[in-house]
Amino acid sequence: MPPISAGTSSATGSGPSIGLVRAGSIFHATAPAAQRRTTRPINPIRDMGPSAGASWWRVAFNEGIAARGSRGGSEPVSIAARPAAAWFACSAQITELREEMGRNRRLETPFAHRLITSPLGALLDTRAFERIKGRSLPREMRLARIGAVAEATVAEGGDAETLLEKLGLHGARSPQLRRRVAKAFARYVRDWHAHAAILKAWEGAFWSGEDLPTDALVDLEMRRRAASERCVTPGRTLGFLAKRADIAPVACDIPHPEDSFTRWSETIEAPDALFAAPEELPEFQRSRAVPGPAGPEYLLRFRSPSPLMADTVHARVFEPAEGAETAPAFIYASGLGMAYDRIRYWPEEDYIARPLAARGCRVILVESPWHGRRALPDRFSGEPYLATAPVGLFRLYAAQAQETAALIGWARRTGASALGVGGVSLGGIVSQHVAGRCAAWPEAMRPDMAFLGATSAHIDEVVLGSEITRALGVDAAVRAAGWTAERLRKLRPLLDPPASPGIPPENVVALLGRRDRYTPYALGRGLLDAWGVPPGNVLTWDRDHFGVLLGLFRSDDAQKRILGKLNEIRDTSRTSPPAQ
Repeated sequence: MPPISAGTSSATGSGPSIGLVRAGSIFHATAPAAQRRTTRPINPIRDMGPSAGASWWRVAFNEGIAARGSRGGSEPVSIAARPAAAWFACSAQITELREEMGRNRRLETPFAHRLITSPLGALLDTRAFERIKGRSLPREMRLARIGAVAEATVAEGGDAETLLEKLGLHGARSPQLRRRVAKAFARYVRDWHAHAAILKAWEGAFWSGEDLPTDALVDLEMRRRAASERCVTPGRTLGFLAKRADIAPVACDIPHPEDSFTRWSETIEAPDALFAAPEELPEFQRSRAVPGPAGPEYLLRFRSPSPLMADTVHARVFEPAEGAETAPAFIYASGLGMAYDRIRYWPEEDYIARPLAARGCRVILVESPWHGRRALPDRFSGEPYLATAPVGLFRLYAAQAQETAALIGWARRTGASALGVGGVSLGGIVSQHVAGRCAAWPEAMRPDMAFLGATSAHIDEVVLGSEITRALGVDAAVRAAGWTAERLRKLRPLLDPPASPGIPPENVVALLGRRDRYTPYALGRGLLDAWGVPPGNVLTWDRDHFGVLLGLFRSDDAQKRILGKLNEIRDTSRTSPPAQ
């Protein structure tokens, strides 16, 4: 094979073809019709690698495949210069790539959600499934932790032995385990590098202003999520380790009570400053949009206004197809441990964001501190919230409350006719802090209404008495660090919202599960009663925590109430006389 210069490829009738392409370039790979069915897929690691500098990649095509320009031909040609999606790194089939791009005109509702909401999904909507889901939680968290530790290990240049050491398996290294982990970790490393390649292309396409067709953006987004998911939840490579009970689901690092009270004593006495709205809005950056099932979808990113975080916040925005400029807006927060758009199926997109956008509401899904892209090295999405309890709890509440205030300001500045906040589980707890503390915020950063899903009060009691802290060993770690019920109660000014809401109680809508043992029903109902929320505003389902989540997937009762309240507030504001 003759030498190949950067930016060209060579093809032969037999044997592999080699080419150099700039990372992120799109090219077209075809095979003669007689060979197309017999050639194997391009593997993103086995068939490509860095070459001629970090911005160029060496690509080995399969036998009989010609790399060609848009005019066809098998002679050496220049690779198409359009920057984009690293199709060469991720193609699942040897096809005409332009044809494959054309199929993905918009993002689609994931199959998992279509199944859950179908009649077959009723098989999951049972108490038996609730029990199964609860029992599987430690294993799911363990797998997430293994993924986080593996990601950090690869990034640091570590090996399989490093991974075992970080997971606390240094005392259980049988030869069989070491061999199995070494093989699995090698496969994980390939997945990690494949994700890194496509992420680089994705960043350029969505944030750097590269000119790329919409269908290519859609496909790139889908491929990024799939590649990321293999790293975040590495079931196909390192999943066997999640069965090991000697790997803790949460690597606890509980602060000592005395140190905590020394650090936070003044804040406990005057908590308003910790939850104060930012003095000015941060600078917001907006990504390119892609069409979704209901309308355009894009990302916002901005610097966290909280001194507790000092990182970048991402939020995904779902616009209605028409009237986005004056639509009501709803900011929604997910539950603990959600990986957001680092996985293919992010339920909040499909049970709340897209349905509301289809009905004329702009929805903003915000990324919580320590979650998703904000996860810390060696920590899975949301792990520090539990691992550093109880201090980690109010640190997250305060930071996300301030970040939500900034998003409210952005939404109002961009035309929102009414503004709501809400969330489920952890997101519901944050939302009750926003609804309770916003009375002291500037009017432009206050919400008009709030939705509190599967939430609770008296979080100090939840720390020691919740089923989730017990299942993950957090309650025992908190006690071992010296925390008692009495000491935890002293943190209540930071863990709980104020005794009265900062918005009219009739503008609070809630959903609770009567059998919820993660965020206990009695505690959540007690808060709503103390706030004076009308009983008719509270949906109560005979479900546990996971049952409430599944009910949100399969029923639109809560979504109708949210949208109804937003539209009511919008219509009232339009007919109210201006303030004198």
